[in-house]
Formats: sequence, C-alpha cells, structure tokens
Amino acid sequence: MIVESYEDVIILSGALHANHWETIHTAIALTLRRHPSGVIIDCSGLQSATPEGAETFHSAMQFVGEHERARIILAAVPENVLEVLKGVTEIRSQLPVVASVEEARRSLDLLVASDGSKKRKDPSAKACDRQIVATLCPGEWDEHVLEVIAEMFGSGSTRVVLFLPVIVPRELPLQAPMPEYEECASAFAEKAREIFRKANVPHEVQIERAREFSGVVADHAEQSGACHVVVGMSASHLEDDASIKMIRALMEKVTQPLVFVRGKADARVSHDLVV
Repeated sequence: MIVESYEDVIILSGALHANHWETIHTAIALTLRRHPSGVIIDCSGLQSATPEGAETFHSAMQFVGEHERARIILAAVPENVLEVLKGVTEIRSQLPVVASVEEARRSLDLLVASDGSKKRKDPSAKACDRQIVATLCPGEWDEHVLEVIAEMFGSGSTRVVLFLPVIVPRELPLQAPMPEYEECASAFAEKAREIFRKANVPHEVQIERAREFSGVVADHAEQSGACHVVVGMSASHLEDDASIKMIRALMEKVTQPLVFVRGKADARVSHDLVV
C-alpha cells in the first residue's frame, strides 16, 4: 500500500491486506497538527481490501478520537472495499464515509468556522455576572427567536452561549457529514452572531453533533454552569406529538430554570413565551 498526504488529506492506494496503522500513524498525527478539526482519507486509489486491512481504520478512529473535536472521514471508497469495511464489526457502523474529498472538506470546514467564533475575544465578557445556554429545536431555526433572546438578555450583564445541534440519525456514524444540514447551521450561526453583535449581547455560538436533543441541551447547561436555559421552538408545531415529547424530555433532564421561546407566529397570536 502507498501512502501520500497533502493539506488535510491522506491518500491511500494499492492493496489494503494488512493492518497498516504503523504506516499511516505519522501522516495522521502530522495532519492533525496542521488541521486539528480532523483528517480526510482519500480511498479512491485502493484496489482491494481484507478484514485485516480494514483494521487500519479502526486504529485510526481510536487515535483521532483521542483528539478533542477532531473527526476522521473516508472519501471515495471503492464499492468492493466498502463491502469489506461493512463486514468488520468495529467500524461498519462508526466510520463516516462520503462520496468525495470535497464533500468531506466542506463538512470539516463548516464546523471549524463555527468553532472559530469561540476564539474571538469578547470585550464585554469580563463584565458578565451570569451565563445562559440558548438553543433552537433542530431544523426549526427562526431569527425571531434570536431577536427575542437578544431583547431578554441585552443588558450586557449576561453572556449567551447559543449552540445549534446537528442531530445525527442513529443509523449513521456520529461523525458522518450531513452537508445540507451543516450548511444551514453555519449560515444561521453567522446570522446569530450578527444579531447579537448589533444588540451588544456578549455571546458564543457553537455547532455540535449529537444523537438526541434534550440530552445534549442538559449536558451543555450542566457543563457551562448556566443560570437559565432558553429553547426556541416553531410556532406551528407546538401541539405536535413530537414537540410535546421533546418538551417533556427537556423538563425531565434540564435542572436549570427553563424558558421556551416560540418562533414567529401570525398577527393573531400575541404571546412569545411558552411556559
């Protein structure tokens, strides 16, 4: 097997018939130093593979998993190689696979753009004496909710940590790219920063992958020491069975004071807070 690397991509070609982890270990380690968000493995040049060779990826997954927030994505895997990977228990349901290097890079870059906001210095953060966690139901991202949050907490004494969950179906690996959803999350994250900056609200915006919404909200609130949790909901789905189930789950798992903010409703409805 031949190993090449450039930027954030490692290219494998030839036959993968043995565990070549020791061969690619250095290349992956160097790539993660340059690109901490993750590594892409271009498998388009692989001609064949065996279960023993597939163990290379199991070792790679374990290594990358030791690096906080880093991801590993396989791209352009030939069909015959993919069939072998699916037969290996340790990796068949955990290894993200996409059609092209470009698709993998878009997924990594979008989340890097989100994380970059946390590194910007917030001049008003030192004056904040409390912090809230705010989020919106997956796929129900309404700018109106952001405006309400800014109005509620725009005094400058409260820091808003807004996180947008990318809920990954259980039939997919947690790190699997979801291009359309991630692009929507990235665009909404930038809109949130713009709204909060104009309202002079100290803030941090994150995009995070998760399996289940209520659990990740509760974890965020606990880890950040939030004094309140604010959840944005769609106005049109307040009586859906799924929405009711979600509200109940949040009320069971979140121990902090919990506020629901309804998204934009028509003119006949006048209340924005759901309690």
